[in-house]
Amino acid sequence: MTHPLLTLPLLLSLGQTPEPLQAEAPVQAEPRIQARLSFLGADSSADTEPSLTTFQAALEARSPELASGLSAEAALSLFLTTGGIGHGVGIVDNSSAFRLRYHPSGWDAREGWALSVFPLSTTRLYMGFSYPVTWEREAFPRRSSTESALELSLSRRRWDAFVAIKSAAVLNELALEDARHYALLLGGALDVTPEVRLALKGTWLNRGQAPGAAVQGTELKIKVKGASAQASWHRGAPIGSSVDLSLYSGDPTFFERFFLPETWPGDFAASVSLEGNLVSQQLQNPDVAPPQPRDELSHSAALEARLKQGFWRLHALAYLRTPAFIQVDAPGLPPYQAFSDDTETHTEVSGTLGGDYHIAAWGLTPGLLARVTLPATLQYDQQGPLVGSERLVVLRGPNKLSILPAGVERRPVLTVKATARWDLGTVAGVLAEVSYERDPNRSTFEDDGTGVAQPVLLPPSTVGFNLLLQARL
Repeated sequence: MTHPLLTLPLLLSLGQTPEPLQAEAPVQAEPRIQARLSFLGADSSADTEPSLTTFQAALEARSPELASGLSAEAALSLFLTTGGIGHGVGIVDNSSAFRLRYHPSGWDAREGWALSVFPLSTTRLYMGFSYPVTWEREAFPRRSSTESALELSLSRRRWDAFVAIKSAAVLNELALEDARHYALLLGGALDVTPEVRLALKGTWLNRGQAPGAAVQGTELKIKVKGASAQASWHRGAPIGSSVDLSLYSGDPTFFERFFLPETWPGDFAASVSLEGNLVSQQLQNPDVAPPQPRDELSHSAALEARLKQGFWRLHALAYLRTPAFIQVDAPGLPPYQAFSDDTETHTEVSGTLGGDYHIAAWGLTPGLLARVTLPATLQYDQQGPLVGSERLVVLRGPNKLSILPAGVERRPVLTVKATARWDLGTVAGVLAEVSYERDPNRSTFEDDGTGVAQPVLLPPSTVGFNLLLQARL
């Protein structure tokens, strides 16, 4: 059962819960005002990388019934950042939202209409389902203003549907003016049986003019269309997320769902979900002149399984992402260009297996997990667009690259973590992980004997940590 303290922020996210809601679970009245303050301290490499600290503040409020079946909600979610001149404090929105709900008379307590407005950012409206393979959290990377969205959703006992529109002003370098662009998302889900759920999403958008083509006086619009599909099976009580903080730290619901109270009825429970994403993006063709469009296909897939027996839990996640999919929301590499015909690409493949055990008397859940990842790579031709392009380029994330020395091939990355969750009643919680990673693909640049910078490998082993604290009222 979802705890009332955390129900509202989860309802403001789309597709975050892979397990179908259980119809027999009673719906509890939510408090009118809820507040949450979180602190995240992270250091992915204690010897080389700088540490990162993040504060996140959230306030949720819900009105009494405004009219028959009509109520209103608001969720303010912000990141507080420090730095800059005078060490001032900056504020970044985390997809805050306003929502109107309408519950027709005679409908089940979980059924109804909802109209949501996201005025500043739209990361809670997206394609895909499992976080590592989600996309279009930000539809317009070159926007000149905030990205806002409007969503209309309908929930019934065995199915639900939604339609959403994102919008932002994007600079058109060809016309030298801002133009408003829109992204359409729509989809739905069906409970085929009480245990089997099918979900489907689709999207279409125009990201705007390709800047490289505009320099040459050519109009070339970056058009995107894609689909996401998921099939899931669930039996028994809900099974919460594993404490894998570094993998999910970019999720806008990160500070909410990781502290969802877990139930331990002692019975067997299990869930399995399988999803796939297919995207077609129109980018500039680098192999022809003058600029012409090329449709670049990309895809990803994820398989996730969870199991609970007594106080034991097991989690498994496997996913794959093509290089074009990794770059889908930062289009092209170089920007807004498709991969050339001479570029050889290799898909990223990752698998994680973990388990934990809940010690009820202490409210403590320690665990262990291991992950093996074969990273995505690019092999450009001798005249490629990157320095040292004849070498292998490791693609770790959108625009996150490392170039390997000549003759070095990609090798698997091993990650091992010790994790812990400590629940301090309903008012506070602690999540922590200590990790060891062996990444033979880490590299940097050093000058050779002639003064020319060349890629060299770094020591493969690193130790890191993540600590998440949260207070709630």
